[in-house]
Amino acid sequence: MANLERIYTIPLGDIYDVVRQKRGKRAVKFVREFAVHHMKAAEGKISAGVNDLIFRDGIQKPPRRIKVRIVKGDDQVAKVWLIGEEEKLKQAVDAKKKVEEQKKKDAEKKADDAKKAAEAKKAVAASAAKPAATAATPAAKPAAPAPAKPAAFSAPAPSIAKK
Repeated sequence: MANLERIYTIPLGDIYDVVRQKRGKRAVKFVREFAVHHMKAAEGKISAGVNDLIFRDGIQKPPRRIKVRIVKGDDQVAKVWLIGEEEKLKQAVDAKKKVEEQKKKDAEKKADDAKKAAEAKKAVAASAAKPAATAATPAAKPAAPAPAKPAAFSAPAPSIAKK
């Protein structure tokens, strides 16, 4: 048996005969019973969007009527959705998955860049170690001292005269 889907306008005007502080709760119960009765299901589930719509104006003032989409699956559960709510949820989940995948790719790229940088440092260290090893051999010429840098911007050195 495939999914059965129908669109209903559920009248909630009779809920106003109930005590003010119990109207919201009674409206949720009525929507659930309506879905089970009209879809001939064993159980009814209400989405968060429908629940938010019922309690939007507070527990004392549920809407007079709501337009919903009721879907009955193979498991004999009637699910009550606002029209367009399920698609919005799917889009939000897809967008969240894309963001997570992008973050994962960025993390992998950073890890690869870090590996390459570490390998480059090892290569520089290895190449620096090779000339040091050749300098330690007796055949190598001693390095000439570096020429002194002129002190252009420094204060003149005090002259100390020996007597």
